[in-house]
Amino acid sequence: MEAEQALGALAANAGFLLSRVGAAVQGGFKELLSGWGIRPQQFAILSALAAAGSTSQQELCALLGVDSGNMVELVDKLEALGFAERRRDPRDRRRYLLTVTAEGQAAFETIRAATASYTARFLEPLGQAEQETLVGALTRLYAATPEGQRWPRPEPARRP
Repeated sequence: MEAEQALGALAANAGFLLSRVGAAVQGGFKELLSGWGIRPQQFAILSALAAAGSTSQQELCALLGVDSGNMVELVDKLEALGFAERRRDPRDRRRYLLTVTAEGQAAFETIRAATASYTARFLEPLGQAEQETLVGALTRLYAATPEGQRWPRPEPARRP
């Protein structure tokens, strides 16, 4: 049957497979995060704030590639949840610094553990070496995209 042959060809198409796997991972990731009332971009904001301590909205926009109008909405929701707060910058009263709250830090730790567990379950069909190879290949592919060129490069994993 011609339809089966066409589908067979798709099974060998890397772009198609990446898009389907990406859709499955994205759907599960969004569902997981919705349990805390946040979206993936808000998880990225919490990740950045947890690492940086505090930063300006403008710096977050540049780091995460988020439009400033969208950033306001994303941060408003994090504030409403009690996960983040805006404070005047003591060095420049015209700008605000964003910080993660104690409640936000606790939620972030829980969410980070849940996302790590989700990722481990998703990658379970692969052996450890295959997982490392996949992550390495995806990192290189992502780094070649316009979005990926804005993000800092992770240190390569060292084997013991």
